[in-house]
Amino acid sequence: MPAADPAKPEDVAPAAPPAPLTPEEQKAADNKAALDALLAEANALKTGYEASRRSRSKTPVSLSSFRSMELRLQMAAAANPANTAASDMANAMRMIQYEILQPSVQIAAVANRELYAHQMGQQMRDDGMRVEASGRGNSTVRFISPRMTKQMAMQLVETAKIPEQARALQFRRVVFSNGRRSWSYNVARGRLR
Repeated sequence: MPAADPAKPEDVAPAAPPAPLTPEEQKAADNKAALDALLAEANALKTGYEASRRSRSKTPVSLSSFRSMELRLQMAAAANPANTAASDMANAMRMIQYEILQPSVQIAAVANRELYAHQMGQQMRDDGMRVEASGRGNSTVRFISPRMTKQMAMQLVETAKIPEQARALQFRRVVFSNGRRSWSYNVARGRLR
């Protein structure tokens, strides 16, 4: 039985070129390609950051590159609300920014609590009261006066807006003391005891 002759190039019909895309299809394909490139760039940025964190590298990380990427991803997500990948990656970029800024925010918070204690001390010095921030991260503010009583502490809590200021500055406790006894205001619970 003779073998079948392979087709000769002149016998094979050329493949038909693909049908041209409609303008809408072309636009959708272009948008998909742009989104894929954006997500790949974002993923590379995120991977680079995670690698630098694991190696405990002291190389500075550009906060602006994460912010810029977040904004670009938010625009892509806004253009297509069903696009959860862009939205999720934008949130990841935001979280990385928080991680980068966290040490600076903590340092500023400690300094703000120290400044508050100093300013309150200046205001209350004429009344014979000393004010100081103490504890880890200046998390406690102490109002110290030899004439301090529980009633005076309650009055300060109710009228001097100390709880609101303490909450805003993220103090954990406010302590009122006369040197022998002290009364503690728990900022989270909003109670003086």
